[in-house]
Amino acid sequence: MKHEKDLSLILYYDFYGEFLTERQAKIFELYYNDDYSLAEIAQECGISRQGVLDALKRAQVKLKDMENKLGLIADSKEI
Repeated sequence: MKHEKDLSLILYYDFYGEFLTERQAKIFELYYNDDYSLAEIAQECGISRQGVLDALKRAQVKLKDMENKLGLIADSKEI
């Protein structure tokens, strides 16, 4: 099963990336910005592939939650 990237999350990261933990931010950047595979990130970070997926999912939820609370992306689109 191939994991599909939601590239709209890069915009969320630009606005709210500082709210992620250091590890979540590193994994997010490796996956979305550097185009590492899940296996490559797992090897780089010394965790399992499932651990990488879990960290990405937690980061995605946190980024979307911050947008729901603050709405900075929606506000910037209106302007």
